[in-house]
Amino acid sequence: MDEGDAKIMLRKAKFIATTYTFWAVFMGTWLCFLTTLLLFTYGSLKFPMLCWSWTFMVLVLIGVAVAYHFLAQQGAITVPLSMGCFIAVCLGTLLGLYIYNTAAIFPMFYDNARKYTNVVSAEPSAAIADAGKITFNAQTKVRTEKSVGYVAEDGMVYCVAPVMDATEQPRIEYWAAGIDCCSKAGEFTCNAANNPKAQGGVVVFDNPSIFATSRFPFYQKAREKAEATYMLQSVGDPIYVRWVEKDDLDYLKNYYGHRALGMVFGALIVMLILSALMSFGMWQPRSGC
Repeated sequence: MDEGDAKIMLRKAKFIATTYTFWAVFMGTWLCFLTTLLLFTYGSLKFPMLCWSWTFMVLVLIGVAVAYHFLAQQGAITVPLSMGCFIAVCLGTLLGLYIYNTAAIFPMFYDNARKYTNVVSAEPSAAIADAGKITFNAQTKVRTEKSVGYVAEDGMVYCVAPVMDATEQPRIEYWAAGIDCCSKAGEFTCNAANNPKAQGGVVVFDNPSIFATSRFPFYQKAREKAEATYMLQSVGDPIYVRWVEKDDLDYLKNYYGHRALGMVFGALIVMLILSALMSFGMWQPRSGC
């Protein structure tokens, strides 16, 4: 392409960007994606029927609009706008479900879980199974010298260390956990495990789905390894926590909330660019602009 062709293309692009058709397809596609993404990201837990009803309604309206266009031979903008909205609602649904299952759902878990204070390490974990945040008594510590790391097939190291006090407990009820923050045995630096003033535990929740595999089986294997290595006994379903300071009990809630927000903004920016490119590519001179 020579300099003359480039100038012609630039003038054409500037002209298209001023037309009604371009902006209708561009903004219609992006707003459809925005609505779908936000609905599935933040509404899937409380309003699942509303989310799926929105997707179904948009697809039905697209079908009706396209059918009317071909039957009545009217509305030049109908086909490009319908194509854009179809892509937007499909991508918005898939990305919204992905962000919801891998990030946005966890702050909701913590909002609906209970907080327990002054918990003794020997207290049955089953008695506080609905916990999301725990503060332990002053005698409770993470026994980092009895920690282990289990290396998964993907190379990630799943770390656990027993949460105990100075007394001899018959069974371990709580385990501090983390990822890629320990050695194979005896060294555990996850979160605030080495801070003697830290007494908080943020419960590690799991949400296996088609978008993310469960991490709990790896924590369980690490726990079994620790039991065999240090001759410990643990309950079958202990509570795994991230060991933090008492004023940092929203650590995981904030982490996943920021992660979800970052993915939403990233998806919206990418879709903004894609919507503009699709609108430019589907522009038709006969649209009456």
